[in-house]
Amino acid sequence: MLRLKKALDARGISQKSCAELLGITEKSLYNKMSCRSEFTYSEVRRLKAFLPEYNLDYLLEDDAS
Repeated sequence: MLRLKKALDARGISQKSCAELLGITEKSLYNKMSCRSEFTYSEVRRLKAFLPEYNLDYLLEDDAS
């Protein structure tokens, strides 16, 4: 699971809200956060705008590593 989940939890942001911001379904977001599929460039840009205090490398790193 990506560290993005920890960042969302820390800010009290639901996965549903994040998915809506990205313009994707919750299931699609879950698959991306579980490393089953990849984020698009535009989704990554929206994440950075939404969570500017976090480094993208941190957000997109697998928490298991």
